[in-house]
Amino acid sequence: MTTHSLKGILSKITSIQNQITLDKIRQASRSQAAFTDLQESVHAQITHLGEGIERVLIEDDLTAGDLAIRSRRGFQWLKFLSNPESLSAHLDALQRINLHLAGARRRKFRDMQVTLYHQGSLYKVQHDQGQRKLTAQESFISAPDSILNALIAVAVDPSSKDSRLALREYTFTKEYQQLRKRLEYLGVPPGSFAAGEIHHLNDSFQRVNREYFQGKLDRPHLAWSRRLTRRKFGHYQWDTDTVMISRTLDQEWVPEMAVDFVVYHELLHKKLGARRARTNRIAHTREFREAENLFAQAEEAKQLLDWIARKSA
Repeated sequence: MTTHSLKGILSKITSIQNQITLDKIRQASRSQAAFTDLQESVHAQITHLGEGIERVLIEDDLTAGDLAIRSRRGFQWLKFLSNPESLSAHLDALQRINLHLAGARRRKFRDMQVTLYHQGSLYKVQHDQGQRKLTAQESFISAPDSILNALIAVAVDPSSKDSRLALREYTFTKEYQQLRKRLEYLGVPPGSFAAGEIHHLNDSFQRVNREYFQGKLDRPHLAWSRRLTRRKFGHYQWDTDTVMISRTLDQEWVPEMAVDFVVYHELLHKKLGARRARTNRIAHTREFREAENLFAQAEEAKQLLDWIARKSA
């Protein structure tokens, strides 16, 4: 498990973010020289902090994959923005958001604070002393203006179906998924999260791929979840091409067959994708169910998983 934390990293990152708020960028944008100074100053701080963390990891024979998730994502955010082109795209996205907010008529739009960061959720909204704070996933930096506007609209009105649909559809684009996947595994060696205490997901993938996909399916990222679960034993995350398996199954008395079935189920999501139906995407189609039943011990596996779910509950 990834349990190593980096003391002070989040407070230092917050200090950097406070230098590139919408207000600070708006002020710096009044002259090219001021904006260049801001960009160079922030880049120097990001690079210095990121390189310092990397030295500590190397000295301790660790990688980003060994870090607790909040520390890992903080380090990955720094490493990503240490690339001048990435930082430029980050600042450009904030400038575009500024332009949208400047044209907004309603006060609740104009008073919003917006931060772009590497986090698990697409966005989160907080209210602090009457001010609305939106933190959006860093992978939105290359999104068109319409998507950035949809982010703001959803933050103001969570019931905005059109904006929510636009955001969800954008996460299925190649542009978003490439960036999201790059961020999620930056500095993480392949297979870092696949080894469990008992079962190894690489072994499970090889068995399933050979038996049911003729060895032709590209290996996704394989990871054990950080928590025990009661009913949901697997998940395929489209935007990072990750098969996540519940740590509940990483026990000595759970047979390989059960792990393989869940891995097979999630790999079917990767192979078959989802069917569009009006405003929804349906993953468990008839084709999916028929393919799922091709697993040699499908019924036995389902019964065992049902028993584990009842036992856990």
